[in-house]
Amino acid sequence: MRNTMNISASLLVLLMGFSLVACGNSSPAAQPPTNNTGKQTPAAPEQKPEDSAVIEAEGILTGWADPHTVEIRVEEVPMAFQVEEDVQKSFDDIDDEDSVQFKYVERTIEGDSTTKQLVLTEITKIEADDTNGSNAGDNVTSDRPKTTELEVTVEGMTENRAATLAQGEGYSLYVFEPMAFDADDDELTMKIDPDYKVEIEKLPSDFNLDMLKMDAKEELTETGEVKELSKEELSNGPMKDARLYMMAQNDKKTEYFIVKELDGNGFIFHIDAPVGEPSEGFLPMAYVSLNSIMNEENTAK
Repeated sequence: MRNTMNISASLLVLLMGFSLVACGNSSPAAQPPTNNTGKQTPAAPEQKPEDSAVIEAEGILTGWADPHTVEIRVEEVPMAFQVEEDVQKSFDDIDDEDSVQFKYVERTIEGDSTTKQLVLTEITKIEADDTNGSNAGDNVTSDRPKTTELEVTVEGMTENRAATLAQGEGYSLYVFEPMAFDADDDELTMKIDPDYKVEIEKLPSDFNLDMLKMDAKEELTETGEVKELSKEELSNGPMKDARLYMMAQNDKKTEYFIVKELDGNGFIFHIDAPVGEPSEGFLPMAYVSLNSIMNEENTAK
């Protein structure tokens, strides 16, 4: 009996000991690794926006749309550019409607390869002396104002725009900012694409219009079917007083041969207008510039 009680007491002590051990180790067991190999999976690399090659352009500063977005007219087309903090200081000396040279990249938006941001990387103001090309103002001796405002209609909008006087051989004319005048070649071009051009030819006082018409047909035939516009067709346009207006076109460009008398002298305007965005503003601005021609008989190249 006593032995039985001793055995029971001993068992009770052992059971209590086991209970104490279990209570003393109550922290949860460590969780097994989610990766069966025991190695941690590296985080996916962060995707960075992709930038195109640097693009150079010129235009006119329209103004700020918000603290980080500026609008610039490029070939009469308004374009919005993102301006990062390190470039914003470049605008300290640039005002609205100033002519500017700039560089930018096209940045692909993360997660959307079809949407691109235009991001400025560099911008500087074009000084007035450089506005119309290196050969435009060196020999200007005319008494006309060096700058003026001329009315031009582009894409249905009529406005006055600043233009700078340039000197050709025996004549002067006003040139808008997006264009350049080369006095050596008597050639008016678009700065961004010189394939848009007007070659100006001053005629002798005894020019023969019939002979010029034959020359025009020969010149234009290489481009396409030649068409001569009548006085009625020209009556509401900027070249309504043209003595001769002939043109030809194909899928790449339109070419014009225009004879007009300005300030008592005859001129031929050989115009090349390729198919493209700049064509919207090229002809209207070119016509206004050409109509501003005045004789400067006492000037020399």
